[in-house]
Amino acid sequence: MVKPLILGAELARRMIRTTAQVPGLDVALARSVAASGRAVTPRVEASLTGGRSPVGAFHEKVATVLFEANRPGAKKLLDQINVEEFDDAEALERYALRFVKLKEYEAGLAMRQRAVELEPENPLRWVALARSLQRASWGAVSNDPVAGLDHGPVSDTEAAREALATAQELAPENAFVIHERGKLEFERGDIETGLQLMRQAAELEPKTQWWTDLAAAYRKPHIAELDKSLDAYEKALELKPSSPTAFRGVVIMGSRADQDWQRLWANAEKFEAARKLSGRRTRAKLMKTLRPMFATGATRAQISAGIVQLGIAHIKRQRLSWPTTNLIIYRLQFAQRMKTGFDLRRGLARRTIDWLGTNSAGHSRHRQKLLAALIYLERYAEAQALIDPMPWEPGSRNERHRLEKLAADTHFIQGRLQPLVDYAKARAEDLPLPGEEKFRSLIAGKRVAVVGPADTGDRLGEQIDGYDVVIRPRLMTEFDAEQAARLGTRTDISYFSGRDLAEFTPVAAAAVERGELQMVVGRGLSLNSFTEEIPDWLRFYRHDFSLGFHGPPMGIGRILYDVLQFEPAEVGLFNIDFFSGQTAFGAGYREDKDSGLGPYSIVNEIILAHDLAFEHRLTKIMASTGVLTGYGVAGSVLDLSEDQYIQKLEESPALITRGG
Repeated sequence: MVKPLILGAELARRMIRTTAQVPGLDVALARSVAASGRAVTPRVEASLTGGRSPVGAFHEKVATVLFEANRPGAKKLLDQINVEEFDDAEALERYALRFVKLKEYEAGLAMRQRAVELEPENPLRWVALARSLQRASWGAVSNDPVAGLDHGPVSDTEAAREALATAQELAPENAFVIHERGKLEFERGDIETGLQLMRQAAELEPKTQWWTDLAAAYRKPHIAELDKSLDAYEKALELKPSSPTAFRGVVIMGSRADQDWQRLWANAEKFEAARKLSGRRTRAKLMKTLRPMFATGATRAQISAGIVQLGIAHIKRQRLSWPTTNLIIYRLQFAQRMKTGFDLRRGLARRTIDWLGTNSAGHSRHRQKLLAALIYLERYAEAQALIDPMPWEPGSRNERHRLEKLAADTHFIQGRLQPLVDYAKARAEDLPLPGEEKFRSLIAGKRVAVVGPADTGDRLGEQIDGYDVVIRPRLMTEFDAEQAARLGTRTDISYFSGRDLAEFTPVAAAAVERGELQMVVGRGLSLNSFTEEIPDWLRFYRHDFSLGFHGPPMGIGRILYDVLQFEPAEVGLFNIDFFSGQTAFGAGYREDKDSGLGPYSIVNEIILAHDLAFEHRLTKIMASTGVLTGYGVAGSVLDLSEDQYIQKLEESPALITRGG
C-alpha cells in the first residue's frame, strides 16, 4: 500500500476508535462505505464494460481502507445481512466486494450467488460468481508472501469454469470474460489454454493490466518463457509508459533473457520521461549522461565513467526512480562492479525508510518493507522496536501470523534462533503439512551436513559422510572416486527449486524406492503448482526468511534457514564459496548455458532475485549461533568482512558475464 493510503488508513483507524464509542455507529459506517459504491461503476462491471475511471479506482482504494479499518463494525453488519431479502444485484455486488477484501469468502460467495439468481442474464454477475467460486471457503493451503504456507481459500474450480462459460455465452465477444477464463485455466487447469486465452484477450482489447498479467504468467518458474514475458511487458509499457509494474517487468525479464542493455535503457528513458514529477529536464539529462553504460559492448572505461556521473548526481541530490536505479544496479553488477551496486542499493533502502515512515497503520506488508530496509542497513535495534512487542492488535489470523513471522525473523537476523523455532512449532500445530514430521525426525538433534554445488578444491568427502544426515541442492546418488573425495558418497535429503522439481520427481521417486534417498524438499511457492498426490517422501518447506530487502536467501541459504528451525545438534557447511571462486558450480551440476552469468542463464538470479552481500552476512549470523560451522573454503569466506567479500566478488572468475 502506498504512503498516502497508509496515512489515510491511520486517519481511518483513529476515526473508527472514536465512533466505536457510540453504539451502532460502527455498523452504520460499514453500511455507508459499502453503499458508497453507488456513485461509481462497480469493479467487475467496469472491467466488463471498460467504464472504470480514475475516480472509481480511487474510490475502491478508499473504501477498502475504511472497511478494513472498521472490521468490528463490518462483522456486525455481516451478522445483520440476510442475502435472501435483497432484490438489488448491484447492491449485493458492492457488499461482496467489501467482504471478500476482509476474506469473508463464504459471505461473498452467498451474495454473488443471490445476485446471479436476481440477474441470470447479466454476464458480469457470472464473472463475479466465478471469482468467488475460486475462493469459496476456507480449508486449503496457500502461500502468503510473509507468513509462508498458511490457511487459504478452497477453489471450486469446475463450478467457476461453468460460471465463466455461462458468462461467455451471454457475452461471446467480450475480452474481459476471455481474460478471466484465461487466468482461471492458467492457475487451476490447462496452462497452455490459459496462456492462449490471456493473449487473445490482450490482443482483442489491449490493456496494460492484461499484458502484465500475461507477462507474469510467462515468467513463472514452471513456464520460464523469458522472451515472451519481456515482449508482453514491453507492450504493457507502450500502452502506459508510466507504469512501474510494466517497467519493472521489462527490467527483470530483459536482464534474465538476452541482456540487451541498450534496449532496456531506451525503455528506462521512456519511463522516466512519462513520470508525472518535477525535474523531468534534470532526469533526462542524467539519463543521457548514463546512456554509454548501456551501449552494446560498453567498455570498462564507459562503466567507470558512468559510476563517476552517478557520484556527481548523488552530490547534487539528483536521483532516478526505484526501478531505473535497480536497472543501474543490475548493469553494474553484471559488469562486476559490485561495490557501487551495493552502495546504490543501500541508498534505495534509505529512500524506502524516508518514503514509508514508521507508521504502518495496521498493515503488515508496509511494516515488512520498512523492516527489510532497516535490516539491510543493519539498524537492527530500530527494527526490533517496531515489531516486538506486537505493534498492533491484528484484525485477522493471517495478519497475526505475518506479524509473528516478522518478529521471529527480526530476532533471527540478530542471531537469536529460538523465536523462529517457537514460531515454526506453533504454525506446525496450527496447520500440519505433509512430510513435516518425517523431516523433523530426520533433523532434530542430529548432525547435519549441507553440501553445496561449488568446486572449492576441498576434499572433505570422508568428513561429510560422517554426519548423520547429508543434504544437497538437487539430487546426486552416484559418485565416482573424485566426487566421493570432494562431496561424500550419499544424499539423504535433496532440495529442489520450482523449475527443477517437476523434472526430477520421477528420478527422486526411483531413488527413494532403491533406498538411496529419504526425502525431497520443494519450495513452498511450488506447492500449488504440484498437481499430483504428494508422496510421503516429499515436503514443501513452510516459509522463507521474510526480511530480505532484495529477495529471499539463495538455495543454500534457504536450506540452512529451513533446517535450523528443526533444532539440529549441529550443521556443517561444505563446498560453497558464495560465488567468490573460479566457477559458479562444479562440473556437470548445470548445463553449459547455466554455468555462469550471461543471457538466459539461471545463474543470473543471484543478482536479479538475491543479494550476495546480504546472503554472506545472513550466513555469518547463522554461524554466530554456534550451530552452523563452515568447513574448508566455506569457513574461510565466512571469516571475511563484508568489504573483503565484496572485493573478492569483484575479482571472481565465477562472476564474469558471458558477452558482458
